[in-house]
Amino acid sequence: MSGPREAVEQAILVSVGLAALTKERIEGIVSDLVARGTLSAEDGAAVASRLFARIRGEGPPAHAGILGRLEDGAKAAFREMGLATKTDFEDMRLRLAELERRLALLEAELPPG
Repeated sequence: MSGPREAVEQAILVSVGLAALTKERIEGIVSDLVARGTLSAEDGAAVASRLFARIRGEGPPAHAGILGRLEDGAKAAFREMGLATKTDFEDMRLRLAELERRLALLEAELPPG
């Protein structure tokens, strides 16, 4: 599969968001594309079937590659915008906790007053 059908599948995955995809939403989007004439009924059923398989994690490794590229692209865009990741926040939390511990040790050594 390549060309327009692959582009349609990728557009569906990106526009709806993989985490929010449900059977009903995929069927609704595919039905809309069939109604508009973008896909034939047969192609629509095939696209929906492949998308369901992708969501379930089935299919050849190439499918994971598409999703992996989408995820990598999103991460790169976040980095370019200067947004911190969850890992960045966890690292900063650990560093802050260590600094607070060191400061408490230093303050304990100081004479009162």
